[in-house]
Amino acid sequence: MADRASPAVTSAFAFLGDSTLDFGNLTATASFLGERHPFRQPLYNGGGNVKASDGFVLGEQIVRRLGAASRKSPARLSSAELINLSNEPLRRGLRNTDPNAQVFNFAYAGATSGGRGSSTAGLEDFQIGLKRQAATLAEAAQFTRSSPDLDVIISGGTNDVFDFLEGNQTRIRNVLLTPGRGDDNRLANLVARKVVANIDESLDSITGLYNEAVVIGTTKLSAIPRIRQSSNELKRVPLLGSSLANEFRGFADRISGSINARLEEKYNSSDENGIFAVNGIDAWKSLRSPGFVDTIHPDSKTNGRLADFVVSQISDAAVLDSFGL
Repeated sequence: MADRASPAVTSAFAFLGDSTLDFGNLTATASFLGERHPFRQPLYNGGGNVKASDGFVLGEQIVRRLGAASRKSPARLSSAELINLSNEPLRRGLRNTDPNAQVFNFAYAGATSGGRGSSTAGLEDFQIGLKRQAATLAEAAQFTRSSPDLDVIISGGTNDVFDFLEGNQTRIRNVLLTPGRGDDNRLANLVARKVVANIDESLDSITGLYNEAVVIGTTKLSAIPRIRQSSNELKRVPLLGSSLANEFRGFADRISGSINARLEEKYNSSDENGIFAVNGIDAWKSLRSPGFVDTIHPDSKTNGRLADFVVSQISDAAVLDSFGL
């Protein structure tokens, strides 16, 4: 639970999560390690080839609305500090971090809700997950505490679901082939419970270091081109292909639905904890003709419209009073 003794208007944000909120951390780490930049292709040129967008990622669009667009909030995108999670660069980097920065970005593209990166993205050997990010925020408290009001925005769970869907294809297929959806729902809930537990543990680990927090739930996964591609591969199964493809997409959405429902039940049922969950599926349903920059990530324009929904939810949330709205 966040300390709500002296609420104030947001003067600084901390972002923790995955590619939807990563302003360039994964690219900076790849550069430090001498690896090829993950967003070097021309389709990411509009985002400076440092993030999963052709312009702004969702986190940046949120800052543009909550910070620059609000007279009450001085937080500005131009003040963003990227926080490297590697131990030595972290120690060296934090010494050079501006204590007056207004946006602290701990998020990493490819992060799971646990401690490590996504196996599907080839990042399972790197400790860049949400729980590691939260631990880094705690280590960086000497810098972020100089802000009178630090609010946290979190995303997480999508890469967990990708990893589960990719790594358990036979198990999932067997479940989808059984009559009824009882075992489908049990398996979906198993994944969802783990994701929500990781998010909650991350928030618990930074209790007292932030004022209020917003958790953005997973999106409508069946709308993501990569999920649709994976489901289309099931069409090759004799006699049952088309049915299995539809079942697979529905199963992915049931996982996401369970994650969002659990987050809302945990955080939105009380106005005393200073944490609010935004339903990622509802955010997606608010869009018309969404676009993607690749097979996973929404384009900058779509991120802007998603940010409009997120900010409207924050504005209407009775539990929040310091986001400058």
